[in-house]
Amino acid sequence: MTSLQVAEKKEKSLAEILMVVVLVALLMATFIFYFFKHQGQLTRAGFESIAQVFSARVNGIRAQWFMDKQPHLVKIQASNQLADGSNEVKVPVNSKGWVDAGSSDLSCQEIWHFVMGSPLVYMKQPIGAVLVGPTYEKMNYCQYSLSSGEYFTYYRHDGKVSQVQLRH
Repeated sequence: MTSLQVAEKKEKSLAEILMVVVLVALLMATFIFYFFKHQGQLTRAGFESIAQVFSARVNGIRAQWFMDKQPHLVKIQASNQLADGSNEVKVPVNSKGWVDAGSSDLSCQEIWHFVMGSPLVYMKQPIGAVLVGPTYEKMNYCQYSLSSGEYFTYYRHDGKVSQVQLRH
C-alpha cells in the first residue's frame, strides 16, 4: 500500500466513525425529546396505578376486618420486617371497617403507611398527604397529590378512592 492509499483508508475510517457518532447522537436526542414530551402521561399513568393499588389494599383490609369479626385493629402481614422484628401490622379502622387514623394533622400520612407500607414518594417526587375538611365532622378526607397537580382522594368514612384528577 502506498502512503496515499493508507491516508485514504484512515480518512474513510474517520468518516465512518463520525457518521456513527452523529447517528447515535440523533437517536439519543429523539429519545430524549419524546421522553420529555410524554413524561406527564407516564407520570399520570403510574400515579393512577398507585391509586388503584391503594384502593385494592383498603378493600383488602376491610375484608380482613369482616373475617376477624370487626375488631378496632386489623392485623395484616407487612411486606417487609418491621423494627420490632415482626411482620404483622395492626391497622386502625373506623366503626365501618375502613382504614382510619383519627383526625390528627398527620393522620393521612399514617393511613398511607398503614395501607401502602412505603414512604410517600413516587418517582423521586414527594407525595403530599393532606387532611381536607372540617375536623369536627366525620366527612373529612385525605388527598394524596404530586407537585405536578395529579391527585386522588380517600374518603375515610366510606373507603372510596377517587380516580386520579389533575388540579387546574
